[in-house]
Amino acid sequence: MIYNVSTVFLSWFALASYWLTTSVIMDLVGTPNENNNRKAFPFGNTATPIVNTVLKYIYLGFILLQFILALGNRPKGSRASYITSFIVFGVIQAYVTILAIDLVVHAITSPDFDNFDTDSLSKFLQSTSVVIIIALAATYGLYFVASFLYLDPWHMFTSFLQYLMCQSSYINILNVYAFSNWHDVSWGTKGSDKADALPSVQTKKEGDGKATVIEEVDLSQADIDSQFEATVKRALTPYVAPKEDEKKTLEDSYKSFRTRLVTLWIFSNALLAVGITSDSLSTFGIQTGAPQRTAHYFSALLWAVAALSSVRFIGCLWFLGKSGLLCCFNRR
Repeated sequence: MIYNVSTVFLSWFALASYWLTTSVIMDLVGTPNENNNRKAFPFGNTATPIVNTVLKYIYLGFILLQFILALGNRPKGSRASYITSFIVFGVIQAYVTILAIDLVVHAITSPDFDNFDTDSLSKFLQSTSVVIIIALAATYGLYFVASFLYLDPWHMFTSFLQYLMCQSSYINILNVYAFSNWHDVSWGTKGSDKADALPSVQTKKEGDGKATVIEEVDLSQADIDSQFEATVKRALTPYVAPKEDEKKTLEDSYKSFRTRLVTLWIFSNALLAVGITSDSLSTFGIQTGAPQRTAHYFSALLWAVAALSSVRFIGCLWFLGKSGLLCCFNRR
């Protein structure tokens, strides 16, 4: 129960968490630090902040594009836009992955890493470098360990890199589309899997069965006159406006629920992102600065990810041990 609630909670704020992770990693690695003589990576102190700012605006712009596409277009009708979005998010993800690797390497090789107070467990676990290493080991490290335990590690060497490149698209594209089409029960196709109805004609075959001709029904003059008379009467009849039924249909209820859900989802994620990164919250009684809030948030996020990954790994071990015992004692 706790695991399911925690997973749903993290999934709800995944959009803001991924944006915060991307933005903060760019700021940490791409901002020069005069205290430790650290230069901006990878384009130098001048170009790196500019590149990071441009990528941030592109990231936010394509997230906005996903809502526009998901609320009003069929996936088949916007194929070029979706392919472009996958490519853009993949390039940004690759760039952030390189920055994250540099951040971890710098954290491990820094002099502060060798001077940890290992006698105090609380201080040791509160270190940013230790939290990053534990989170990486509890996610990507356990992926490799579980793959080797199941004797199927090949996908980690052939598909893991592609998975990393598409990881942000799962949240920024697929998650947005899923929330925006919550009311749709047609497997998300928006009716694109239905063929358009074509007009039909009445045909018949000749006596030899080879030729096919179109059959036209001959009407008598009396039938033609009666149809003309009915048409004239219908044209002369005064127009009566139909009564509008103001009662909501079932489809209207689904769409209203979708609107409220998407609105709540967008504003809650936006509020989280602004609350973590904004420096102007002192008017609301919040005295801690944005760097302190960011550090606390990411420490909690990394520990939560590590804990959930550990629970999943325990489940893998349980299934592996249970299936192995059943295989040994099961009679064939």
